[in-house]
Amino acid sequence: MNRIRHNFIIDLTLLIVVFFIFSCKDKTNHSVEENETYKIVLPSYMPSLPKEPSQNPTTKEGVILGKALFFDRKLSKTNTISCGTCHSPKLYFTDNLARSNLGRTGKKLARNTPTLINIVYAENGLFADGGIKNLESLPAAPLQHPDEMAMDLKKLPFLLQKDTNYPILFKNAFGNDTITNALIFRALAQYQKTIISPSIELKLVSKWDSVQQNKAIFSESELEGQKLFNQHCNSCHTAPLFSDYKFHFSHLDTLINPIKYNKNELGRQRVTENSSDYLKFKTPTLRHISKTFPYLHDGSVDNLNYFLEKNNLSNEEKSALLDFLECL
Repeated sequence: MNRIRHNFIIDLTLLIVVFFIFSCKDKTNHSVEENETYKIVLPSYMPSLPKEPSQNPTTKEGVILGKALFFDRKLSKTNTISCGTCHSPKLYFTDNLARSNLGRTGKKLARNTPTLINIVYAENGLFADGGIKNLESLPAAPLQHPDEMAMDLKKLPFLLQKDTNYPILFKNAFGNDTITNALIFRALAQYQKTIISPSIELKLVSKWDSVQQNKAIFSESELEGQKLFNQHCNSCHTAPLFSDYKFHFSHLDTLINPIKYNKNELGRQRVTENSSDYLKFKTPTLRHISKTFPYLHDGSVDNLNYFLEKNNLSNEEKSALLDFLECL
């Protein structure tokens, strides 16, 4: 009887050991197929998210990695700036500078830093001229630009490979702990896809959102401003994204010198090489517009009052329209 009990204990012990080994093996050999899809819950008034590229579905693990990379200064040559330096969450993913001088050389860039809010919806191209096709290819430009992060992309994967945490994070996100630029770009894209307004987590909820959700009501002045907005602005700045993400030659470009800081500025023509696209720029989103100053592609307008002064509106109408814009 004791012998039977002894054999049973040995068998049970072996079973526990085998179970433990296989449990550890599963955690070590993490499969990308096991990753948890990152679910972005949108209110009913928001459009569905664009279809994702099949090679880069957004996962919880990918977003965690992308966020770590986005705020890591090791991605710059001098280890002094990150993507989040110019696209600060505290500043609604901008830097509130007319033209950023936060890069490696301290030189001012040719264009204003755009907000990243709702960038996932910009399917017609990124940058003011649409020169970048998608989020997966976006990081290459600022990472390499000599006046921005000035990173040598040939060295970047090796630098991150030396970090004790990144190989694990890449393994979790993509099933491979060998770091490449392609995987770096994919992870950064996944994080940027989550920068959506409204978002309680990112503190990107405006009064306009609260009104849509029946949690607030517009004042009389804001309602009047909404009417004026629909009459004068809505054709390009269409709700709920408040942008059509198309390229236009705005009448404001005849009022403001469009090549004040960059005499070589071509606008959309730089990409298409079509003269009809000269000085056309992508419609910027007006979401949280009162917080993402200064304005236009070169940051040449400091405040919203400038735009109101250029329209044939009464003082009361200007005040009402401004009240509505501050709700967005």
